[in-house]
Amino acid sequence: MNNKEYDELIKQTIKEENVSRNMLISFISGGFMGVIGQLFVEVFMEITNCSLSDAYLFTFMALIVIGSILTGLGVFDKVLSVCKCGLIVPSTGFANTMTSSAMDSKSEGFVKGVGATIFKLTGSIILYGVLFGVIFGFIRSMIL
Repeated sequence: MNNKEYDELIKQTIKEENVSRNMLISFISGGFMGVIGQLFVEVFMEITNCSLSDAYLFTFMALIVIGSILTGLGVFDKVLSVCKCGLIVPSTGFANTMTSSAMDSKSEGFVKGVGATIFKLTGSIILYGVLFGVIFGFIRSMIL
């Protein structure tokens, strides 16, 4: 099979998606996720009587736990197929990739399987998050 035949096979197999529609769906679902996150913040502040920064931390942890549980139950991927990138960008996407990696390698054991691969996909998120956090923190300390 040459490249031209392969390209034709791909065009027949994979349907072309409407980019504008996907962007709109991602925008709406991401905004809805933001509203849910803000509701969590308000609830945590009301129930625990904590500061705003602590409520953000609790919300982040809650969304990671919820995303991991939904991934483990097989629900997250179904919702993701409808919501597109609106759910990948927030912390729920982080939880999904981490839990998926762990689930894929659980047959290899806890150390060589789950322990070795749980951060396989999320390692780059952690690396660049820390790196840019240090860079922007340094820049901010120089300005103030």
